[in-house]
Amino acid sequence: MSGILVYSEKPQLLRELLGKARQVATEMGTDVAVAYLGESVPETAADLGNWGADTVYTVTSPLLVGLHPEPYTDALAGIVEQMKPELVLVGATKPGLEISARTAARLGVGLASFCVDFRWQDGCFTADCMIYSGVGKNSYKITTKPAIATVNAAVFTPTETGGAAQVTAVDVTINPPSMKIVEYKAKAAAGVRWEDAPMIVDVGQGMNQKEDLGLAQELADLFAGQVACSRPVSSERDWFPEWLGLSGKRIHADLCVTLGISGSIQHVVGIRDSKTIVAINIDENAGIFSQADYGVVADLHKFVPILTAALKTKSAKLA
Repeated sequence: MSGILVYSEKPQLLRELLGKARQVATEMGTDVAVAYLGESVPETAADLGNWGADTVYTVTSPLLVGLHPEPYTDALAGIVEQMKPELVLVGATKPGLEISARTAARLGVGLASFCVDFRWQDGCFTADCMIYSGVGKNSYKITTKPAIATVNAAVFTPTETGGAAQVTAVDVTINPPSMKIVEYKAKAAAGVRWEDAPMIVDVGQGMNQKEDLGLAQELADLFAGQVACSRPVSSERDWFPEWLGLSGKRIHADLCVTLGISGSIQHVVGIRDSKTIVAINIDENAGIFSQADYGVVADLHKFVPILTAALKTKSAKLA
């Protein structure tokens, strides 16, 4: 092949990448392929054709399980060396970021991280990437063949195209990893992904105590939403296993209501793509108000119960 190769261990993110890859490949007049790396090939591999893939290249090995990046790097680099794509798109998950960086270093090719758009221009790929905690955007012309780019979840939209992909096994040597994982710790269940929620209540350090999370949850429940938080609420208070922001999750919700969020740019990067942002903060000078569509200067502990009660009354009248 000489087109676009896509890889992600996350099915939804893989479909999102395929949507954009299919669009660009059509403009180029070339093909789209998926790299599938695992212990075995699922029977549904050909179904990726419905999301834009022409071919699924598979590498299977007992070593392609768990979190070791080295075997996955062997597999992805092996497919790239044999298939020679113009561009390799990798989902910017924690494993994906490490595998893409290792693959780029091994092959000596250019890597653009956290791309928000890319295009084929003058015989090579140009990638648009966020810089300075999302304040700015740079365009990088990657002249190596292939170019490698990583993309976060919810940047592109999956598109059903119909059809089935051809599934082809690729013979690649997978070496045993040099590292040993000594312990796995289960991650707390998070329910519906924040990225998929239509509404988010975003909790910051302005919320006084963990017991007050019930205020946020009650408000979120009115919109079939989820409660999320800023990094300090997760890493310092340990209220949530994840957070929103530059180093965390990014949402594209229809509505995001922030409670006690100060508005640092590192956090705003995670919520700014929401269609509507409502900020509630007792500090009238909080930076979040400059990012919000609507702002309320109030003590969230007093205002949120009033807001929730009013919304319930309104909903009852409309029922």
